[in-house]
Amino acid sequence: MTASPALADLHWLLGSPSLLAPAALPAGVADGSAALGESWWRRLDPAAVAAAFEGSTATGPFRLGRHAESLLRAGLARLPGHALLASQLPVRDGGISLGEYDFLLRQPGEAPLLHIELAVKFYVALPHAGGLHYVGPGLRDALDLKLARLFGHQLRLAGTPAGRAALPDPAAAVQPMAWLRGWMFYRDPADVPWAGLAADHLRGWWRRWGEAWPCSRPGGRWRALAKPDWLAPRRLEEAGADLAAQQAEAARQFAAAPQPMMVAEYAPPAEGGHELARGLVLPADWPQPGRLESLLDAVAALPPARPA
Repeated sequence: MTASPALADLHWLLGSPSLLAPAALPAGVADGSAALGESWWRRLDPAAVAAAFEGSTATGPFRLGRHAESLLRAGLARLPGHALLASQLPVRDGGISLGEYDFLLRQPGEAPLLHIELAVKFYVALPHAGGLHYVGPGLRDALDLKLARLFGHQLRLAGTPAGRAALPDPAAAVQPMAWLRGWMFYRDPADVPWAGLAADHLRGWWRRWGEAWPCSRPGGRWRALAKPDWLAPRRLEEAGADLAAQQAEAARQFAAAPQPMMVAEYAPPAEGGHELARGLVLPADWPQPGRLESLLDAVAALPPARPA
């Protein structure tokens, strides 16, 4: 068993299923697959990686994306036979920012330089207008928008003059790679996912506040997940709450601040305390029509470039 939450989260980032099916990736973009991630995990020295996090203190509010970046940076920097040449490397053209390379990883031998773009996303599969729209719980992001930027801009940086100039070796061959992780939350288990998603992508459920929560088993234990616990499943070490108690706590939180809440259901600690399911509980008036309309208008304005 991994020894710390940070190591568990890194293992999850490397070895959990990709969000997208390989066939959904544009030509020339490699998949940061779970198989590749697991092979890297097996080569890492957990003690050396854990030492990178000892004594580190974050300042300011916790940001899940920054947390994931720091975890992957620590792993790639200690991957035997590889060299992490840069992370979050800015690309500018005449003082104008064009973006940044998330990670530039030199592989063994004559293999091309890997340009890895990391994204960890949690989307709600919203039935709307006869289909499913994958939107962020805050209605500020959508899968279509993320993929358009990822494939239309971020992973194309090495093909631009400014992007080439920013590379440690502008003449190096570069292999773009999408490292996509996260969860999709469905209203109904029978909802048919978009065909471009990986068949084994991680799935949870969603409900509006006031609706019944689905349960995996009688006697399950529950807790709300703070954002630092959104990546790797944790075992329930304490008793946890029963469903009624967890919903009572959720009622207090929604009364104070009606914000999306992630919850997890567990087997009792006496039976291992493993996570059984995850859900997103959304405000009773979600989705707010004006915000949803603005988001879907932005999606509709995209060129028809989402891989199928």
